[in-house]
Amino acid sequence: MRALLVALMIAVSLSAQAAELKVMAAGSLKDAFTAIFADFSKHYGHTFAPVYGPSGGLRERLQKGEAFDVFASAALPHAQMLTDAGISGPSMLFTKNALCVVTAADRALDTATLVETLLKPDIKIGTSTPVSDPAGDYTWEMFRKVDAMHPGAFDALSKRAQQLFGGPNTTTTVNGRPRLLVALDEHQIDLFIYYCSGAQQIVRVSSAYKSISLSPELVVGPEYGLTVSRKALAGAAEFAMYLMSPQGQATLKTFGFIPVTLPVGP
Repeated sequence: MRALLVALMIAVSLSAQAAELKVMAAGSLKDAFTAIFADFSKHYGHTFAPVYGPSGGLRERLQKGEAFDVFASAALPHAQMLTDAGISGPSMLFTKNALCVVTAADRALDTATLVETLLKPDIKIGTSTPVSDPAGDYTWEMFRKVDAMHPGAFDALSKRAQQLFGGPNTTTTVNGRPRLLVALDEHQIDLFIYYCSGAQQIVRVSSAYKSISLSPELVVGPEYGLTVSRKALAGAAEFAMYLMSPQGQATLKTFGFIPVTLPVGP
């Protein structure tokens, strides 16, 4: 009898583990997804094993065979690559973001003077890492838009940019503080280019910093892609649907993302 009870306990434990959904997601989604996981679990009972990181790096891991249930990328093409490879089902756009510039609150900088400031040779710029992290790709795309107005700007900006996060060998924190803020406080950089969702969180927590929007002619993406593994556990597709639901989209909006499926009000 005791052996039977032990076997049943093991079976229940394995069942619980099997119900845990492995979600590979862009690091910029961490705060929003933490809230969404809690809400989804409360209503539908599933638990989650999230893995966060630069979308390009995560996609490479999945292409090499790492198991997952849901992939939420900061760039739709990374999700589509898994679809095209037959690793996952269809990919879809599930939210959008924007790029902002974060700098010290007392710096004389605004949207109107941003390009002029970026082009100054002595201005130190912090960015993410292209290819590995979509935030870097979007930033390089923005640099090309500056180049269209000021020929030669792309080479100057991309060479001067310090790729401080999003790369395979970069760290996100220094002594428990965000590396970007440490670099800004210690004057290693004068500003950094970041997702607006993250920038909003930074200025909400501390009045020492401010977030500056890009002018319309510099706006690029970002468009986030979602796809479900062909070998996903039960509940993965349900979670993907929840992200597209009014509840999921509303939570993303709360964390600074731009919803794509919220109904238009009366």
